[in-house]
Amino acid sequence: MRSTITEQLVRRGSIVIAVRGEVDLRSGPYCTFASRSTSARRGPDLIVDLTAVSFLDIAGLATLMAVWEATMTAEVEFIVVARTRAVLRR
Repeated sequence: MRSTITEQLVRRGSIVIAVRGEVDLRSGPYCTFASRSTSARRGPDLIVDLTAVSFLDIAGLATLMAVWEATMTAEVEFIVVARTRAVLRR
């Protein structure tokens, strides 16, 4: 299964990026690009919804760290929502 990424603007200008499927070496660069371009808009927060992620490897974790660094630079709050074992065990 591949991953899909959707972006949604919510109240107060916050942006939710929802990821479904696998976050790995193949999908990681796309996730990073999407999230960095979003955080550059300087919204109040960037919410990354990983509740539908079925697989997260070390490359996916590195992707999350890269996005976190981008939000720190842009002074945007970074929020991760997760509930699957694949994400929580990392």
